[in-house]
Amino acid sequence: MNARKLFAIVRREFSAYFASPLGYILLFAYYLIGGYFFWLIVSRTRAATMSYIFQNLTFIFLFTSPLITMRLWSEEEKNGTAELLKTSPLTLWEIVVGKYLGACSFFLVMSAGTLVYLVFILSLGNPDLLPLLSNYLGYFLAVMAFFAIGLFASTISENQIVAAIISFGVLLILWVIGVAGESAGGNLGDFLKYVSILSHTDDFYKGVIDLSHVFYLLSLIFMGLFFSVKVLESKRS
Repeated sequence: MNARKLFAIVRREFSAYFASPLGYILLFAYYLIGGYFFWLIVSRTRAATMSYIFQNLTFIFLFTSPLITMRLWSEEEKNGTAELLKTSPLTLWEIVVGKYLGACSFFLVMSAGTLVYLVFILSLGNPDLLPLLSNYLGYFLAVMAFFAIGLFASTISENQIVAAIISFGVLLILWVIGVAGESAGGNLGDFLKYVSILSHTDDFYKGVIDLSHVFYLLSLIFMGLFFSVKVLESKRS
């Protein structure tokens, strides 16, 4: 994988978010809603912790990540540039990973606002750093998994709205499937609870870093990218 080519794609995708009003709308909405939740949680709990705010932000991204990722490949199909990319010297992995990292770069800009919350929390008390690290790790891995699934959905459909609906549908299933696991019981119930994203993020927000949860979320990211490449391979052939 050529680093120079990869960086060019990342820069192109990152810049695209600021080439339309959608990127600015998403940033404004994220900072507004996130700031409101932070104020509400801190004013009520008076606790020097980030866990509650990250739980709420993760839930927000359940709805907003499909809007961020829906254009990643669908827009190429709409603009007629998909064929140019697929026949360029770039490998499909470079294209997919570049687009994914471009979206993740935009997510980092959005998440910069949490540093304000962190400074405020540190000024309230003297919280342990390990739980804060665990909160951030769980938050970033969960949202990056959302983005990988969203990218996969974008490669499936040429319509951005359809891609967003597919992405949200898959994420919603992964979010609530643990409830079905509670009702099913037995081996099936254990499997459904394991598949649930919530089962793998709760410990992070409790301040616990479990490598099995890290592996699960990294696996979701890899599968999202892998199947995106496979879909593009099938379209190329």
